[in-house]
Parts: sequence; structure tokens; C-alpha cells
Amino acid sequence: MKNSAAPEPFPYQDFQQALATLKTALVHASVYALVLGESGSGKTTLLRALADRLDRRRFHVLYLSHGQPSPSGLVRLLAETFHLPLRRTRSETSRLLVQTLRHLPTRLVLALDEAQPLSDETLHEIRLLAEADLDATALFSVVLSGLPELKERLLAPHLFPLWRRMRPRVCLTGLRREELAPFLVHHLGKETPARFDPAALDALFEQARGLPALIHDGAQDCLKACPKGLIGASHVADALDRDAVA
Repeated sequence: MKNSAAPEPFPYQDFQQALATLKTALVHASVYALVLGESGSGKTTLLRALADRLDRRRFHVLYLSHGQPSPSGLVRLLAETFHLPLRRTRSETSRLLVQTLRHLPTRLVLALDEAQPLSDETLHEIRLLAEADLDATALFSVVLSGLPELKERLLAPHLFPLWRRMRPRVCLTGLRREELAPFLVHHLGKETPARFDPAALDALFEQARGLPALIHDGAQDCLKACPKGLIGASHVADALDRDAVA
């Protein structure tokens, strides 16, 4: 999951707290963790940073995103990850997978990004695999990351046992207003905040709802549309309107 070309994330308070909470939980063998946040809040960046900061001598992070693997597809993917031969049936492959997970030198962390469309059957299969050893520590850890609607799904009666096991639960809400200028400097250069008049900075923060990705894209669009001179609130409104339509 490591991407050497990706810029270092801006260490805004919400992000740093979530990262520290997740890392501590996984180091202490937490089985399930939940990351919630709106689109653009930094969930994928958080999972990437988490993978980078976990000791690779102790953890093996498997990142999945934008897919809806069936239970059989999930078992097959995990088997292929650990170079296991596929058996005639899913249950046979699952048993072989469980035996392998018991003896891994590292702990598997299954990071499922954009998890809100996962089927109930797949979520159930994840739990069955993770808790296959009733008399031992769970075989691997699972980090589910998704939009706020994922919480509503997990609160449904048939998934509530999984929700109850989700510890920790973190929610990314975005930047604080005082973090806006340092964020722009971090990503777009030290001269960037001065290109916006105070009303434009307020408009950028408010219309982007503090979400890092929306702030970044909106600011970048403003700089492209107005390469010289002071950027006003109207430029910000036009840029974010275009992003919303796109």
C-alpha cells in the first residue's frame, strides 16, 4: 500500500488523533476498527499513513478498495495473497486459510476502504474468518473505512454484533479554521495563503466544509483561474461550484 510518490499528509489535529488511536489499537491486537468520514475527509490517506507507520516486521497490511468481493471472492483473494492452493470448495479453502493465519510471523491487517457497499454476507464472512479460533486471539485485524452511511448499516439488528465489536471508532471531520493556512502552505506553497483575501479564505473553508480534498482542489482551481492578483470570495464560489458539478 505504500506509495513513495504520495506527499506526506498534512498533520491536522483530527487526522493525527485518528492515526494515533488506530495504531495503538492495532499494536494491542484490536480485532475491529472503524473509520468514518465524508468524501474528501482523508480516510484513504489515513489508511495509507497507518500502513506506513505500522512495523512491517509485525504487521502485513492488505488494502482493498472500490470493490464488493463476495464471500467466496474474499476467501480466494486472501488465499492468493498467501500463495495457498484453492481447494474444491470455499469451506476447504477457508480451513486452509485459517491454518495459515494461525502460523503467520506477522499479523494481517485487512484494510477495507469504501466499505459501505460491502454485502452483509461478506461482512459476516470477515467476522467468521477473524474469529475462527474461539480459544485464541483473533486471527487478524480488520479496519473498515467508509462514508457515514456505513454506521447506519452496522447499527441494523443483523449487523449490530459486528458494530458492538468495533473498537476503536474514529470519525474524520476535517480541518479546523486555524489549520487552513498551514494546510495551503503544506500542499500548494508558502505564498498561497497570501493570494487569497481574508473573505476568500473564509469562503474556501466554509464552502468546502473543512474537508481537505475539497479545500485542496478548490484552492488549486482558484489559482489556475486567477494566476495573478488577489483571489476574492467570488473566485472561490465559482471554483467550488465547478467541482460540485464535475
